[in-house]
Amino acid sequence: MKPKLKTTIVEFMLVLPALALFCLFVVYPLIGGIYYSFTNWNGIDLNMSFIGFENYFSIFKDKYVLEPLANTFIYAFFSMILLNVLGLIFAVGLERLTRGKNLMRALLFVPAVLSSLVVGYIFKFVFGEPVAALGKILGINVMANNLLGSKDFVLAMGILVATWKMAGWYMVIYIAGLQNIDQSLYEAADIDGATGWKKFRYVTFPLIAPAFTINMVLSVERAFKEYDLLFALTGGGPGRASELISMTIYNESFTNKRAGYGSALGVILFLIIVAITLFQMLVLRRRENDINY
Repeated sequence: MKPKLKTTIVEFMLVLPALALFCLFVVYPLIGGIYYSFTNWNGIDLNMSFIGFENYFSIFKDKYVLEPLANTFIYAFFSMILLNVLGLIFAVGLERLTRGKNLMRALLFVPAVLSSLVVGYIFKFVFGEPVAALGKILGINVMANNLLGSKDFVLAMGILVATWKMAGWYMVIYIAGLQNIDQSLYEAADIDGATGWKKFRYVTFPLIAPAFTINMVLSVERAFKEYDLLFALTGGGPGRASELISMTIYNESFTNKRAGYGSALGVILFLIIVAITLFQMLVLRRRENDINY
């Protein structure tokens, strides 16, 4: 046996366990979900009938899907903006610190490692008791009533909690981008008389374009797949004001025992995420190329 072929076989055998697990827990469920989306399976019985695209046609006629889908787009859009703005502000601000930098990084990153369920239940209590009591003391009627019980504010509160939890995560990626910038560029900017804002606009922000691209894609993908945080915080209520499409998929699949219909919703969600991700990559990569040239 040739040495090169032998090396290739050994390398493949080393990768094989991870590949097998990936196929078992990712590829197989994905293919299974696509297949079930064309059936009337209830999620329990082994008997199911192939019904073609009927589930997909039903989705576009189902008015109860539109509100969670709209909530998901709103949640993804504003959380993407807030996470990236705060993450970038934290990263730039911490890089300018001379003392206590590592401590502040750790403090800002800690919420990202907390369980989403735990964070959701904690803030459910916070909005229900301390915030409401503070609103009564200050005479602010909006705060005096539980903000999670208002259809006008509940989704905004969910976005704020998600931002508090995950901003530190995106901060770390921006810090990695900032540390790759050649400091001589800032020295040249100082010689040219550039102010702090101009240095950020013309030196810092263009050179962290890869980190910006990654964070934009990750923040949108995370938001569209969000479930546990909003489930613990609001349960999708009041009514369906904070229900995301991921909750609808769960409810249809397990609560309403319409696993085929829920699988079809999952496929639609998958296609939406892929389409948005490809669009983001196309636009943001083009921006990176323009900067490089």
